[in-house]
Amino acid sequence: MDPSKITSKSSSLKALILKAWRERWTDIQWGINIKTILPRGVSGDLYNLADCILQQAMVGCGANQLVISYLRHSLASHLVSYAAVLQRIAKFDAFHKPHCILSLLEFLESFLDSITCRSKMEEEILAFAVSSIILWLLQVYHYSLSKYPSTNPIQSQELLEKSTSLLNSIVHSDFLLAMFYLAKQHDPDEYNEVTKKCQEITAFMMMNTQFKAPVTIHDTLQKICNMDIDKIAPLNNKPETVTHSLQALIAVTVLDNPSADMQQLTSQLLIIQRIKSYPLSRLYSEVIRGCFICLNDASKDASKQALWAAFTFLKLPQLINYIHNMCGTVNKDGEYSVEVVEGFEKLLQSTPLLDVVDAKNSCNSVVSLLEPLVKLNIVSETHLSYFKQKRETKDVKLQKLEPTGLQGSIPSFITRAEPTLAGILKTMGGDSHKTQESLYAMLCQIVGGTTLDTILAVATVEGKLKLFVSRLIKFNEYALIAASEKGASQSKVYIFDISFLILCSIVQDYGAEAVLDENGDSFFEQWVRECMAHKGAHKSPDQILQKCDMQLVDIFIHHLSAPDFDFKNTNLKPHDLCVNVSGVVKEILFAWEQGSISAADVKRMLDSLRQKMASLAVCASVWLCSYINVVHQDAFIKPLNMVQQFLTPPTDVEMAQIDNFKERAVLMCQIIRKMQFDIQPPSIPKSKIMPFSHSIISRQPILEQLQTVWEDIKTRGYLHIDATVTVQSLLETAGPVWFVTNLLKETLKFRYQDDLDRSVDIVLAMCYFDIERCTEALLLHVLPQYLYNAKLCEELVEPQSAVLAKLTVYCIYAALENCISNRVHTSRKRRHDDSEDIEMTASSKLRRLNDNSSDSSLYYSQSQSSSIIIKEPLQSALDMLYKSFSQLAGKNGEVTPQTQFIFEFLVYIVQCGQDRAQIVLQKMPSEIVSTLIKALPDNFNIGLILRLYDLSTPYGRKDTARDLCLLRNMRLRPE
Repeated sequence: MDPSKITSKSSSLKALILKAWRERWTDIQWGINIKTILPRGVSGDLYNLADCILQQAMVGCGANQLVISYLRHSLASHLVSYAAVLQRIAKFDAFHKPHCILSLLEFLESFLDSITCRSKMEEEILAFAVSSIILWLLQVYHYSLSKYPSTNPIQSQELLEKSTSLLNSIVHSDFLLAMFYLAKQHDPDEYNEVTKKCQEITAFMMMNTQFKAPVTIHDTLQKICNMDIDKIAPLNNKPETVTHSLQALIAVTVLDNPSADMQQLTSQLLIIQRIKSYPLSRLYSEVIRGCFICLNDASKDASKQALWAAFTFLKLPQLINYIHNMCGTVNKDGEYSVEVVEGFEKLLQSTPLLDVVDAKNSCNSVVSLLEPLVKLNIVSETHLSYFKQKRETKDVKLQKLEPTGLQGSIPSFITRAEPTLAGILKTMGGDSHKTQESLYAMLCQIVGGTTLDTILAVATVEGKLKLFVSRLIKFNEYALIAASEKGASQSKVYIFDISFLILCSIVQDYGAEAVLDENGDSFFEQWVRECMAHKGAHKSPDQILQKCDMQLVDIFIHHLSAPDFDFKNTNLKPHDLCVNVSGVVKEILFAWEQGSISAADVKRMLDSLRQKMASLAVCASVWLCSYINVVHQDAFIKPLNMVQQFLTPPTDVEMAQIDNFKERAVLMCQIIRKMQFDIQPPSIPKSKIMPFSHSIISRQPILEQLQTVWEDIKTRGYLHIDATVTVQSLLETAGPVWFVTNLLKETLKFRYQDDLDRSVDIVLAMCYFDIERCTEALLLHVLPQYLYNAKLCEELVEPQSAVLAKLTVYCIYAALENCISNRVHTSRKRRHDDSEDIEMTASSKLRRLNDNSSDSSLYYSQSQSSSIIIKEPLQSALDMLYKSFSQLAGKNGEVTPQTQFIFEFLVYIVQCGQDRAQIVLQKMPSEIVSTLIKALPDNFNIGLILRLYDLSTPYGRKDTARDLCLLRNMRLRPE
């Protein structure tokens, strides 16, 4: 607008004010005459109307109340804004005019409760105006205090009381406080002036002993100086009394990736802590409790019990140490972790669980967990004695149950397995020529009992399994060369045999991808790639036969048919036998089917195979199972009988005459049974979970399998570790869309809040098998069904609507954190030298943990959040979700089930995300919030609005001011 026109209008307004005062107009007359200068719809702020009126009102020693009444009328009739009036009052610095100051304070008091804004132009200005008026009131207080009681003490007292009352009113008005917070974010320098003035006033009050300050002023000044968002607008998050997500998450993680490093595990646990608002002590107690529940579940199966015991008593203390180094606190003397001690105190409340775990594992589980923590300086010896005493009184009364899995004290098994593993690794890393006999004896010994499971479990949780496998492959290669030499003894063959069987067993249980190098060129690695079926994926039987040399097959069959079959009579090497045995069993099978040989002949030949080398029985079974997998049902009875023949228990003669036959036969049977289960799963009742972790095959339809797991969860109240096997199989078989769709259907069937909360926690943990793809499926495929499908919209009622919103938000944050964690993990990944892996002592572990924590803590700090970018496809999925929200939020104040769902979604984003909320909301169209406020004004509060935008940006502050003012106006509307 032309400045000359503004000046002209301002001059006219000043003339009108003088005329009104001379003629003693009433405020009504003022309102009528002002319209001759300001036409309808034109704001007086453009021409500094508030400034003109107040200048005229404050000319004398006291305020002109008649002129002030004109300003009051202009304010009421929307001719001037509250922001302009506040800014003009804040400019008045003639503090030596107490009557004028008092009048301004009274005037301010008259409209303080009505402050709002009525147009877009005022929204941001109002925040600055509130900040200015707070600073002005502090200046009034400070000036009056400095003159007290030397001038008029009664007048000074009144000024002090009035300014105190007004400051108190402002800091107790959530709207005005929110506006002040916005101003602080925009102009930190002015806020520093405010805090400096508060400090001056505090210091002055302490020095001036004659003045008795009102009690409220101290609280008011403290609130002004502590303008933290959690102080001025707390969310009042109440942590849930019971949690189900951590136990289920641990069960899923240990099945999916038992050798996960500390960084990955910690990021998963801390995201749960964030979304649940748990204190660190609660996190510790829940994680330990979850491990104990899983350890109890595993007690019937020796291999599972070994893995869970290794995770609980070896990895868990290291994990607690890692989290403590990252974000824990120590006591004032630096002797112990405050949160860990509090966590164990909470853990002691789970007496029934601790009793059962102690009984089944023949140990004091709490003490067994505390002992390594003492070595890591996380807890003190005093605490160890204290907790030991607390549990010993219980242990005395415990009736020991019949041992089911491993025998004896489980933690002692694990602690003994650690040096055994280190010894085996060291031996395998040495000169194979010198160590092969002693290593063979050691391998037979550990295969004979339950020690192999324990050693593999320890290697897994310590991240040494791949090292163990690579060294065992080298040892197997050396044994193969030694056994192939002319005149080699039978014991050399057995060394090859036992190492081959152990490697087969590991690949079956852990998967080739997890333990083998992608392009390994050893005989075993090539055989696995070309022949072995694992995790339900079979090779073609013809493809396996292509590796056979028919001349060698004929020689093999010729010698095998002889009653005195012996390797010494052949020139066949062990690897030739392993490769060509598939051709041999094919010829035996076809001859049996055609009636050329009898069942007794077949039995004799198959027995000879396994007696000479148990690994031959495994290699033969690989082809037989692949063949059964492709032939018609009527044709697999004979090949299945052949597989079954390998599984017959060893005879006394075999065990007496053949070195370590029992040990090799036990391992061989385990491997073949798992293969057999893949092609012909037994008929099992619905209540029983599949026993083998590698299988994705069942006679039940997949939906029935899911419902079976769900019924088990409802009965138990938590996710059993056996159920996680089925869950992983279902996700791999049916894909994330089917998986998430049906889990959500089962969840929304519940009607009680406790059941719904438990279900959401467990579903979140289940999605961790592939959290990024499951979240994408939820956002792009499943959620739109509930938002747009008329039939499914009926599910969007309370409390189901809030639960659906909660699950969506949980998955978004979990996927975001997983993406970041993987990025950080990949950037840090480096290959360790073998020797470093073996010789790593407790002190070096601790040092490396501390080294990691220094930059990991940065990763979790708020300052890093702004640099985090959501990767694809999560960002695209969120964009699509926000596009749907824009269409469904409800225009013109319309309220629908979708409106309520979107509101709940925003609430959970803010509550669960904390400093991550703005990252997720950064691309959400801001008009969605305005639309929701119009539809659901009673549901919104200041704290929610302040957290929906990034206040470090001008656009974020602008949108926040708009929504705060909209909510304020909705509240001020007459009913």
